[in-house]
Amino acid sequence: MSEYDRFTNPNEIVKYIIHQTPIGLLDSSIKNLNGLLREKLKVDVTTIPEVIKEIKIYKENHLMPITVKNAKSKVIISSFNKDSDDFYYDQTQKIRFKLNDKCEVEKVEEFESKNETRMKVAKKFVEYFNKYYNKNFTYYNIYYDSMVDKIHILICGQNINEKNFYSGEWLSIWELEMGEKKLTGQIKINSIYYEDGNVNFNFAKNYETTINGSDDDTIANELVGFIEKTENEIQEKLERVNGDISEVYIKQLRKRVPLIGCDMKWSLDQIQFNQNQNK
Repeated sequence: MSEYDRFTNPNEIVKYIIHQTPIGLLDSSIKNLNGLLREKLKVDVTTIPEVIKEIKIYKENHLMPITVKNAKSKVIISSFNKDSDDFYYDQTQKIRFKLNDKCEVEKVEEFESKNETRMKVAKKFVEYFNKYYNKNFTYYNIYYDSMVDKIHILICGQNINEKNFYSGEWLSIWELEMGEKKLTGQIKINSIYYEDGNVNFNFAKNYETTINGSDDDTIANELVGFIEKTENEIQEKLERVNGDISEVYIKQLRKRVPLIGCDMKWSLDQIQFNQNQNK
């Protein structure tokens, strides 16, 4: 498909807009799309199979936390904790489930899979999570995939406030290859303020290290220690950027204020008055 076809095909336009939608604004984007395209498409956009698939991909890419019956906390969904039969897993809460075409939870089942290394990592990680993260809008999922012998650690933080025109997310994704003991990860931060126009902040950085420990306790300590080190570095850099952003970045986008510290009076009457006063 050419770029021209992509941006003249209504279904492709809808998929593109969904993919680009900031976290927390998907429902309003779909509502607006329906208002714009219902007459042309003759259907609700959420009934189109291509769009349904794109919505699921969007939720997986953003590690969307969703409510599941009998689960004590929300469950992160992603491509990392989903099997070939489209079941999503939360091994800590011992459940698995599917999403239907409306992205509603169905087929919730009890499920238990024991892996000693995952259990040690999870125990150590919970200590770290409780120390640094706000439980009101941050969630995690630690999943052991026996098919490829990997442990996935997923962290999702969302801060959404439509009333005050902002939304933001922190995504931290880690993968431990058990055989090679190679830990890879990515931290992504996306935020938007959209009251009068849009101000976006996007950050993404990849990481890689080797875990040297041989026993489960040492592996857990090294793994969580590396995550703590890298995430703290990002947090410190963000705090420095936030301190500089007004002076270094935003200030350059605005009209400079005169040295007297107040706006100049540009009316002709005011100028004439000032000239008379100075005589």
